[in-house]
Amino acid sequence: MLSWKPLLFIPLALLLIGCSKKSGPATATVKGKITLDSATMASGKITFEDPTPGIPAVTIDVKDGMYEGSVPVGKKTVRIESFKLLDPPKNGMKGEMYEKKIEQNFLPAKYNTASTISKEVVSGSNAFDFEVTSK
Repeated sequence: MLSWKPLLFIPLALLLIGCSKKSGPATATVKGKITLDSATMASGKITFEDPTPGIPAVTIDVKDGMYEGSVPVGKKTVRIESFKLLDPPKNGMKGEMYEKKIEQNFLPAKYNTASTISKEVVSGSNAFDFEVTSK
């Protein structure tokens, strides 16, 4: 007859194996300053996008022209956005959802959807400053 006691060690072994390694790619700190039309960009977002399938993009908030976060190591496409609030379309609809302002990115596509900005994130700390224009 088989003993059931060794079966108790299987879940413990699996738990230890799962916790013993950090999964995912190595990450590094990225930080920097973003200026818009030669002045501090008040707010926005900066995204570091990896061309490798399975490695998610990392988006970091920009506040008072500064950003800082953790990004997987490697070559990244950089996308920068800054938003202005617009009134919702006047379509005759009523209610709270139809009265909220809408965020719209006002930076040209060359900084976001059509970005060719590329940076290499290396182990340790990385400082990347960007100068963008609204035209």
